[in-house]
Amino acid sequence: MAGKVFISCGQRGHERDVAQQIEKLLRDEFHLRTYLAFKTQSLEDIMTITEELKSSDYYLFVDFVREVRDHKDLACSLFTHQELALAHHLEFKDNMIALQQEGAPLEGFLKYVLSNPERFKTDADLLTKIKALVGDRHWSPDFSRNLVFAELQPGGPLVYGDHTGSHTMKVWNAKIENRRPDEAAVRTVCILTDVESSGKSFPSADRAYLKWCGQASYEITILPQDFGIVTLCCTHQDEPGLFLVSAQDVIPRSAILQQNGDYRLHFKVFSEGFPLLKFSVEFHLQWERPTLSQWDSSSACVTNAQVRASGPACV
Repeated sequence: MAGKVFISCGQRGHERDVAQQIEKLLRDEFHLRTYLAFKTQSLEDIMTITEELKSSDYYLFVDFVREVRDHKDLACSLFTHQELALAHHLEFKDNMIALQQEGAPLEGFLKYVLSNPERFKTDADLLTKIKALVGDRHWSPDFSRNLVFAELQPGGPLVYGDHTGSHTMKVWNAKIENRRPDEAAVRTVCILTDVESSGKSFPSADRAYLKWCGQASYEITILPQDFGIVTLCCTHQDEPGLFLVSAQDVIPRSAILQQNGDYRLHFKVFSEGFPLLKFSVEFHLQWERPTLSQWDSSSACVTNAQVRASGPACV
């Protein structure tokens, strides 16, 4: 999922209403997804916010000035300043917009990170400046700081051989995109972690790295604004079941699923310097004994990954 904005904004009193107006502006005008951080109450809340920030593509910081009511009160939102520190640690730089209301103090960590934030006076002024800045920075729903599952691609029949033998097979590949213009996804690997069937989940029998197309190894470097294609699974013409094309050193290779039926396959993609990418594929296994015209009518569908509108839903 791409084009996600993490909104770090105070939510005391009227600030909550303004935050909701910011969300609406980003969705309606720029078709961006949003996450509005909430006040942390527990360690679980902190972990949720951390994961949401890691998976975000843009960071919007709004620092409202607050009336100091007593010596324990602050002239700003402590939570937004903590989120700013975390965003700085996660290296949101060119993909960050920071605004500060006139009268809010620029001191401490804020002074170190934001040497010259955009100033605003009123709520209306704030929304006008956000609209102008997002437009000038070309924030796009297609951009992502993270790796993106872009498309499910069928292939074959084809003959493929590796250290476990040679087979005629049909394959289902995934296109993984690196949409960042400035950083390569180094040592990228993909594994099948779990399989669901009839409401039950069990770990994959083969958790070795999966094969990237056109590569001699089972890991890849995806250059900036480029992509890699990984083979998620395959069926063999000469034996029933669903197989992986992986680095597992077992000869002969065994099917991870034996019986025809409906399954949900859960995959993870790891890469240095990038958050973990997770996606799932619905797979209908329907292997049949070979005939002259057909030996397999299996199919797969994407479940929880955003694909391009032009891409097929099921293949």
